[in-house]
Formats: sequence, C-alpha cells, structure tokens
Amino acid sequence: MKSIFYYKFFTFFIISILFFIGCTDEDNFKTDIATFEKLELEEQTYWNGNDLSGNFCSANKIFYNQYYPDWNTWSGFAYSNIINYQFFNEKSKYAVYYENSGEKENIYAVCHQLGKIVISFKDSIHGEEPRSVQLANTTYTALAILYGQDYAKKFGGRDGTDPDWFKVTIQGIGMEEQITGTVDFYLADYRFENDAEDYLVNGWEYVDLTSLGRVKRLEFDLTSSDAGTPLYFCLDNLKGRIPSD
Repeated sequence: MKSIFYYKFFTFFIISILFFIGCTDEDNFKTDIATFEKLELEEQTYWNGNDLSGNFCSANKIFYNQYYPDWNTWSGFAYSNIINYQFFNEKSKYAVYYENSGEKENIYAVCHQLGKIVISFKDSIHGEEPRSVQLANTTYTALAILYGQDYAKKFGGRDGTDPDWFKVTIQGIGMEEQITGTVDFYLADYRFENDAEDYLVNGWEYVDLTSLGRVKRLEFDLTSSDAGTPLYFCLDNLKGRIPSD
C-alpha cells in the first residue's frame, strides 16, 4: 500500500511542478498583436505619411514612415483598406492582392522601400519576441510581375523559364544591437525546374518569426531578380510576446 501511495504522491508532485513551470513561463510574457483596427480610415482610403508625422502605432509596435513632399511619395509603412484586385493604378500601390468577396477590407499596413524600413516597440526596455506575421503582395507589384508594367519585366520572361524571384527579408536586431536572425519570405518565386510550380503569392500568408528571438526592432529589405520590380508588400497581424524582465 505504501508503494502505491508514494507512486501517486510522486506522480502528483511531478505534474504539479510541470504545471507550475508552464504557468510561470506564460506569466513571464504578454502577447501583443498589431491588427491596425484601431486606426481610423474612411472606406477605400489610405494614410501614407503626408501629414509628416513620421510614424503610426498599433498595439506595442511603432511603424516608421518617411514622406517626400517634393516627389509625393513615401518610404517605410503606410496603412490602407483599399480593395483593388484588378487595376494597375496609383491606388493599387495601397491594395492587397487578394480577391475578397466582401464589401469591406480590414485595415492593414503597406510597405514601400526607398530607404530603411523599421518597426520598433513602445516598450523599448523589454523589446519583443516576434512570433508570426501575415504578408501579402500589393496589387501594384503583383500585376507588374504577372504582366510586366512600366520598368518591370514579366516574371518568367517570354517563355516562362526565366528564374525570377521577389522576396522580403526580415532581420531581428537584438537588445545589444546584434543581429539575432533573418527570415526570408518569397512573395514570388519562378526558379523551379517545373514551371508549373512557379508561384506568385495571392492572399495573406503566415510567416513564422520565432527564430528571431528577443529584439529591439525589426528591419525589412525587399529584393528581386529584376531591378524594375516595384518594391511594395502588405503586412497584418504582427504577433509578438513582451517579456516581463
């Protein structure tokens, strides 16, 4: 009987420790998600920094923007709720390439690369541990890749065999200014031997960021096999954990 009692006690003891550790680990973090839904926009409009405010915030995250009045353009992050899946025009720079049957699109961030692209955090002491993010093409870039527009070539070339690609690289910068890791995500990839496997991202895709660890900021870089590819992408639901110590 004693052996049964000790076995049950030992089992209970181990389970209690595991439960305590699990709860303690969760208690050491606060989940934080940038959804942009508290930002105010009229339907089918966007904000691109022309008020020269230089940034906007969602949850614990700060999205930086540089507006150039002389050229009526911007770099960094804007935000939008534009619905435009088909037309290559000025508004398509602010439209997610995603066929949405609804009458209203949620607010999301749009990135344009002319200079450095940065997200930092209001809690600069603790930083964040990025967990995941949703990324997508803009309609402007997607149509340029599919058909060739302005200075951009059609990906794949005339016969579809050119090994073209377009990607965003996300780099974590740690609390001591060290690089904690990088994540590459291809928004279009035409490098496959079987051309049927070539793809252009059409809609929102989740990207795992857990490998970046604890960071004080995120930096983004857009690159392409074609120098004429418009350097835009869309971002939503950036999820992270804020450490308590």
